[in-house]
Amino acid sequence: MKIYNLFPLIAGKISDWIDKLDDIKDMNFDVIYLNPIYQTGYSRNIYAPKNFYEIDEKYLDPFSEKSPAEQFREFINEVHKRDMKIVLELIVTHTAIDSDLLLTHPEWYKYNEYGEIKKYSINNYDTLVEWGDLLEINNHHGDETIKTYLWKYWIDLALHYENLGIDGIKLHSAFNVPMDLVKELVDSLKNKNKEFIVIGDNLGASFNDMLDLAQAGVDYLFSSFKWWNFRATWFLEQHYKLKEMVKMISFPENYDTERVAMRYNENIEASKAFYILAALINSSIMIPIGFEHGNKVKLNELRGLEPELNIGNLDLKEYILHVNRLKDEINLFSEENDIYYLSQENPNIFAFKRISRDKKERALVIANLNFISSQYLKMEDIYYILESDKVIDLSLENKEEIKSKFYEKTLNPGEVRVLYTKD
Repeated sequence: MKIYNLFPLIAGKISDWIDKLDDIKDMNFDVIYLNPIYQTGYSRNIYAPKNFYEIDEKYLDPFSEKSPAEQFREFINEVHKRDMKIVLELIVTHTAIDSDLLLTHPEWYKYNEYGEIKKYSINNYDTLVEWGDLLEINNHHGDETIKTYLWKYWIDLALHYENLGIDGIKLHSAFNVPMDLVKELVDSLKNKNKEFIVIGDNLGASFNDMLDLAQAGVDYLFSSFKWWNFRATWFLEQHYKLKEMVKMISFPENYDTERVAMRYNENIEASKAFYILAALINSSIMIPIGFEHGNKVKLNELRGLEPELNIGNLDLKEYILHVNRLKDEINLFSEENDIYYLSQENPNIFAFKRISRDKKERALVIANLNFISSQYLKMEDIYYILESDKVIDLSLENKEEIKSKFYEKTLNPGEVRVLYTKD
């Protein structure tokens, strides 16, 4: 999948979302991912849902004769007209502190020893994070009758949005959801549509949590590419244990991280390099709105509708299009398969080899991770690495004919070379 995260607070109203679809399609993305669009509580945090069945009014056209559901369905239809799919984020772990469910089902919440409803908190990389505007749902309730009705509520909610036409869900903080509930959600959603997509949100999860989610039946998890230093072995170790179980989504940035354009002071070579490496190392790629023009706004800090902030000084659209086409054209880059890290004398050079699942395709990806200066590269025998003397250059810039096993180049700042062979 090639996923474009249409973060709603910066994307505008639903009518604005529709206006953006052609540009997204022109970059050859095939999935739109929407963060929560439910009616929010007093904090205006989109991750603080007050009513799961209502779409927040800030996204709606107040003068439209169409209902909120009809306005959202119109957007879904426009996505489908462009041969794309839509994934909506589903929250089952918590609600806003002023949620409607607090009045109708107080028994669904988790209470502390003083009889007070607990604020929602998670262990994020061994650090306890608590949100003052969120209340924790007790999906592990000891009363089986209460738990049965609670789980049915979540399943009915997911089916409601599936019936509106969405093609998938991203299950928020999935590793904090009981695995039996994850399985029931997966089974219920796929019962109607076997192609329905379930992405498990595993950011902040332990590796064992990721294994549990894969075994529970989610289709996709997020890789930790964003936090990898391109040297440590843990990334590839995780990949090898998961590649037969689940597909992985990599990203150069997301709505919760610092933007690449901010970190690298709008260095376009850095943005290009991080995009193509994320795209070619796993089966799926995702970017948030604005990456294509070097947006610097940290999306998770927004509280209100601020479409005027969707600006930037870079133009990566054409580059992203060509990378996405490469993923479509070369099967090896659209599946999970064997990855081999290739150590280099120059510490600024990162290289890896991929071998397709059927063993017929092989690719060598080489990157200069210095985004300011050129770096020297020397490989004695690329024919040996790629197990063939019929090697073609798939690099997006400065393609050349491969005539020798000896590969020596001075790579420009951030330059990425892609060499490929097929039996």
